Amino acid sequence: MRFFSFLGAVLLPFASFAAGIEFNPDDEASLRSVTASYAYGLMTYYKNNATGLPAEEIGIFPKPHYWWEAGAAWGGLIEYTQFTGDHAYVNTLTQALVSNYGPNSDILLPWRKDQEGNDDQAFWAFAFMSALEYQFPDPTQSAPATYLQVVENAFNNLVSRWDTTTCNGGLKWQIYPENAYGYNYKNSISNGAVFALGARLAQYTGNQTYADWSIKIFDWSKSVGLISDSYEVFDGTDNNKNCTDQDHTQWSYNVGVYLHGAAALYNFTNGDEIWKKHTTGLFDHASYFFKPYDNATNIMFEAPCETGETGRKCNLDQQSFKAYLSRFIAKTAILAPFTREKATTYLRTSAIAAAKSCTGPQNACGSKWYTGGWDGTSGVGQQLSALEVTQALLMLKQNRVCATGGDAKPSPSSTVSVASSTLSAIFSLTSSATSSEVALTSSSAATVPTGALTSIISAPVKATDTPATPSKPDDGGEKPGSSAAPASSASSSGVPGVFAPVNSVNRGSSTCTPSSTTTVYVRPTSAPVANTPSTSCTPSSTVTVYVPATFAAPNGTVPVQPPASSTTGPALFTGVAVVTKVTGSSVFGAIALAVLGGLV
Repeated sequence: MRFFSFLGAVLLPFASFAAGIEFNPDDEASLRSVTASYAYGLMTYYKNNATGLPAEEIGIFPKPHYWWEAGAAWGGLIEYTQFTGDHAYVNTLTQALVSNYGPNSDILLPWRKDQEGNDDQAFWAFAFMSALEYQFPDPTQSAPATYLQVVENAFNNLVSRWDTTTCNGGLKWQIYPENAYGYNYKNSISNGAVFALGARLAQYTGNQTYADWSIKIFDWSKSVGLISDSYEVFDGTDNNKNCTDQDHTQWSYNVGVYLHGAAALYNFTNGDEIWKKHTTGLFDHASYFFKPYDNATNIMFEAPCETGETGRKCNLDQQSFKAYLSRFIAKTAILAPFTREKATTYLRTSAIAAAKSCTGPQNACGSKWYTGGWDGTSGVGQQLSALEVTQALLMLKQNRVCATGGDAKPSPSSTVSVASSTLSAIFSLTSSATSSEVALTSSSAATVPTGALTSIISAPVKATDTPATPSKPDDGGEKPGSSAAPASSASSSGVPGVFAPVNSVNRGSSTCTPSSTTTVYVRPTSAPVANTPSTSCTPSSTVTVYVPATFAAPNGTVPVQPPASSTTGPALFTGVAVVTKVTGSSVFGAIALAVLGGLV
């Protein structure tokens, strides 16, 4: 094993030796091309937008993947669309997000009760936050709530379960007592994820209440020893023992969520020294996940399960953890620039190593980046991890700061100017709006008394527009659970049934309309690069067709098409923007990889 890592380390500086991918980590066009290839590979695993699929099954990866991993993946792909300008997946992602709204416009789904813990819910909330922070197109007016309303409702629902009956606080891993495998366990990923979510909401909305919750969660995590004095982040603690002992396993995404949250609070507080200290401590300890062997430094790995030296083997969930550490380190480098130099070293070296692992069938990506080649594994987690670590370099190169918005609040003035189209949409959703309340003219806007507008938007929503609560299917999977529906969650204020409340922040728009029907990706005559945003999509009542824009490579050549489908792997979508250049390895690279293959 150490021989493999040594050879991989020797090969790493020569990025062009990767058998299936030509990759220059310092060139933005190359970063776009390679991330497009990884995104394409990730989407080959997505089947749950087919015609006739039950509504509650839309937006997730097929079993045995758990519900949470889809939300985690969509967060990465939302950011992919915004960093690359490749909008081929916008409709698919919008459909997936809106299909996973809960009955109360949060992310608490009765039909996912057996596999929805506090951490699972939070990772879906991360996807909605990414949509807000990077101005991903909002859904259409037919959606029951905005992304901001959903994520705020979700946050309120999460913190409503802050438990002071044991350990002086903290969130349990599981929400429901019948999920006994985690109901008495207060773990880092649940508390850390809500900590990070609150910090991001504070940044985005300017609302100090979110920051106050985050500070409370962080202080509690330190007080019970989930975060040690040297900033180790341990897995969790037993509330039946009043949190007096910890499981000292350290997972990469645990330190990642606390790191991102700390950096967000450092930024939100304009460089407060205490948050600089916490950010520095967590970032320094993240080095634990970048040295699988002495001769393979700065390469990310999942310490508890990846090398086999602990006796553990990474499961489906754990195969994806490197994705989130990559994402959170890049965001930290932007929010807290004093971490940028080392963050770039980590991500650059790891992205080169990841590219070398993506040399399986159809350029499938493997898990063990430090081996210098494909390790024989593939899947959603491996593909997402390669995407995120490479995309992280693109994020740093663009140095894009997250957008900020705010809670939608009524105007303090006595009247407000409202677009006629918006009023029409409001009228169509309520049963009380009449022409006597507001006279619409042929002009693009109307001046409306706020009292009349309040009476309109507070009117009951038409029954036909109220989303139905899906019945719970047989989820199966590894987690035990009950089919009983959860109690209704608390909901923050919002305009029921009206997507775009007056004075809400404009997040951009899309001409694509989400659909529950089959999505077909049509390949153009030459493969596109993820460079120029598509300007429109053409929806249909039965099939949605996306035609990504074509693009000639900077040197005048046109990248070749991705490999055809293989009977040994998942069926590939056709036509996703892929720009990976399939090359023959150099003689040295071919010999080296052959040696590796013979020794595996």
